[in-house]
Amino acid sequence: MENYDEGSDPITEVDGRPCKRRRRTTTTLPPREVGLMRSIPGDKISSFVGSSSGVYFIRSVYSAFRSHLNTAAPLPSPEVPGEDDNLPSASPNLSKRIWRGNEVAPRGSSTITFQKLVDWSRSYFANWHPAYPFLHAPSVLDYFESQGRDAREPATSDSDFIVLRAIMSISLADRRQSLSDDEEPYPAELVFQSYDEASNSVQHAFSQPVSMQSLQAALSVQLFLVSMLRFNAASRLGGLIIRMALQMGLHRCPQRYPSFSPTQRELRHRVFFSLYCIDRFICQSTGLPLSLRDDDIDVCYPSIERHADGKASSGKFWPTVYNTLDARLRLLEFLSRHCHIRGDIMEFKHKSIQHAQRETDQAMVITANLAKLANDVAEFIDFDERDPPTLSPFHDTLLKILYHESVISLNRPVIASNSSGSTYEAALQQCIGSARAIIASLHDAITSTSHGGQVSFNLLWPSFTWAVWMSTFILFHAAYTEHVSTAMVSRLADKSLRILEHLARRGSVWPEACGVAIKDLKIQLTHNTSKKIKDSVANRPDRSTPSPYGNITSAASPHVIAHTPSQTTIPAPGERVRERIVAVGTDAAPSTRPGTRVAATGRMSREADNLDNMSVLADAGLNMQTSDNNFDIPPLGNFSHNGLTLDQSFQFPSNDNQDPFAGFDIPFWLGQDQYAGMVNGWS
Repeated sequence: MENYDEGSDPITEVDGRPCKRRRRTTTTLPPREVGLMRSIPGDKISSFVGSSSGVYFIRSVYSAFRSHLNTAAPLPSPEVPGEDDNLPSASPNLSKRIWRGNEVAPRGSSTITFQKLVDWSRSYFANWHPAYPFLHAPSVLDYFESQGRDAREPATSDSDFIVLRAIMSISLADRRQSLSDDEEPYPAELVFQSYDEASNSVQHAFSQPVSMQSLQAALSVQLFLVSMLRFNAASRLGGLIIRMALQMGLHRCPQRYPSFSPTQRELRHRVFFSLYCIDRFICQSTGLPLSLRDDDIDVCYPSIERHADGKASSGKFWPTVYNTLDARLRLLEFLSRHCHIRGDIMEFKHKSIQHAQRETDQAMVITANLAKLANDVAEFIDFDERDPPTLSPFHDTLLKILYHESVISLNRPVIASNSSGSTYEAALQQCIGSARAIIASLHDAITSTSHGGQVSFNLLWPSFTWAVWMSTFILFHAAYTEHVSTAMVSRLADKSLRILEHLARRGSVWPEACGVAIKDLKIQLTHNTSKKIKDSVANRPDRSTPSPYGNITSAASPHVIAHTPSQTTIPAPGERVRERIVAVGTDAAPSTRPGTRVAATGRMSREADNLDNMSVLADAGLNMQTSDNNFDIPPLGNFSHNGLTLDQSFQFPSNDNQDPFAGFDIPFWLGQDQYAGMVNGWS
C-alpha cells in the first residue's frame, strides 16, 4: 500500500518548478486467522487448535448465525475433524474396541496362509502404498510367506509384525466403505484391537537403537491412526518419528553419500517423503506448527536429482532429470510438492503475528507454484501410455481434490476477515469455485456411471472429511452474503451429506458429526431465505394477486435446532447411514432456474436470488412462517474485528463453566451419552 508522507516530505521548488512528491511505501499484514485455546479449569486439560485447521472461519460463520438468530442458545465451540484426544479423564469406563464382532475372528480360530494375507492386504497395496511407499513390498511379501509357514504368533514388539498388523488394520477399515458383508473375518491377532494398543506397540523404539525397520513400523502405525482420523494421537507419535528420521539423517539427500547402495538410496527417498507428507497433513489438519521446515531439508524429488555426482551443489544449477525413474514414484513426488506448497501457505498465512511476513508477492508465488503443479500433473496423465494407467482413478481424483484444498487454504483467511474490496471478492470466488469442485468431484466418485465404463470407488483419503466440511461452510457463507443462490447451496449441501454418509462407514464419528452440522445450518439457511422471500413479496408494489405464500404457516421452531443423532453407531456393512445423516428436503433434487445473474458489484441480484430460492423451498416442503418468531437472519455482518478477532460484542461461553467435552474426541453437536452408547454397544 502506497501513502504520501506529506509531513516529512514538503513540496519545494527547484528552478521555479515544483518537485515531485516522494512516495513512502508501507506494508501491512495480510488478512489472518487465529487459533483457539481450549482450557477447562478443574479438569486440568488444555489443548490448542491452530488457525490453519479452519477453526477460526467455522467459528466466524457460527458467530454470524448466532448474532442474527432470535435465540439465547450459546455459541457452540466447534471441534475440527480429527481433534480426537480420548483421554482417560473424559470417560474411563468406555469400551475402546475398534472392530465389530463379525469383522474379526477369535485368536487361533483361523488358518493363516500366504494367499489369505495377500488378499486381506490388497486394499492397502492398491490405495495407500502408491501414495506412501515407505515399505519395501517384496520384503513384506517375504514376511507374509514366512507367517504362512509358521503358525506361531511373533512377539508384539517385532517390527515386521507391527507393520503386518498396521497393514491389516488399514485394509479392514477400508473394507467397511465397500459394504462387503460376505468377506471372511480377519484374525484378531493380525489387527490392532484399540488405538491404545496401536500406539503402545511402538514403545520399544524409545529404548532400542534407531533402525529403518523400527522407523517403518512407527510410520505404519501412524498411517493407521491418520486413516481413522486420530490426528492428535498420530501427531504425538509423529514427534518420535521425526526425531528418529533426523537421527538417521533422512533429511539429507542420500546421493551425497557414496556409502549407500542404489537400493538404499531409493528406500531412504521413499521413507523420507512419506513421513514428510504425513507430517505436513497432520500439521495442517490440527493447525500446529511445521515439524519439518523446508530450509532444513535438501532431499531431492525422485524425478529431479541435484546431487547426481555425489557432491552438494552450490549456487544455481540445472537439475538432472532421470528419464528412467520408476513412474510409480511420480505420485509420491506430486504429493510431496503439494505438501511443500501447503507448508508455504501455513508459513505465510498462519505464522505467529510477531514473525508473520508482511504483505509481499508471496501469495502470487504460491499461486504460481500451485498452478505449475496442476499443469505437471495434467501433463503426466495426458502422456501416460501405460495400461492400466500409472495413476488410478482414486489417486487422480485425490490430486484434484488436494489442489482445491490448497486454493481454499490460501484464500480462506481473506474471506474470514469479512472485509470488502476486490481482494475479498477475488478470494471468495476462488473459494466458491474450489468448494463446488470438491463436492462435485467426490460425489461423482461415489456414484456409478455408465459413461466410458467408469465405476465408483471408495473415498479413503483422510482429508476428504475436512474438505467436504470446509467447502460446505464456505458455500453457506457465500449464500448469506448473497454471492450465490440458496438453491445452488442447498443442492450441494445434499451432495455433501451423501459424501459424508459414505465416509462415515469407516467408523470415525467425525463424518457423521459434520453431516449433522451441515444439516442444521441448511435448515437455518432455508428459513432465512423464506423470510427474505416473504418480505420481498409483502413489499412489492401494485400486487394484483395475493402471494401464494401469504397464508402459509410453519411449524418449525424459531430457535436454533440442537440436533443430536438418536444413536451414534458404526453401521453394519449393509446398513444405510442415510437414516442418521438425512438431507433436508425430499430425495429429489430441487428444480431451480440456472444462470442466476450477478450484479456488477459481485453481489447476487436479490430479485433473481428470490426467484431461484422459491423452487428449493417448495421442493423441500418447507413452509414460511408469518409470525414475529420466525428466523431473522440478515446477511453476514462484520463479525470480525481488525481482521484478527471475532466480534467483541458477542459473548462466547465462559471457560469457568465445566466443558463436558474437555479432552474427548467428539464434536459439540454430539452428546457424551450418544457416544458412550456407540462404543459400549460394540462390547
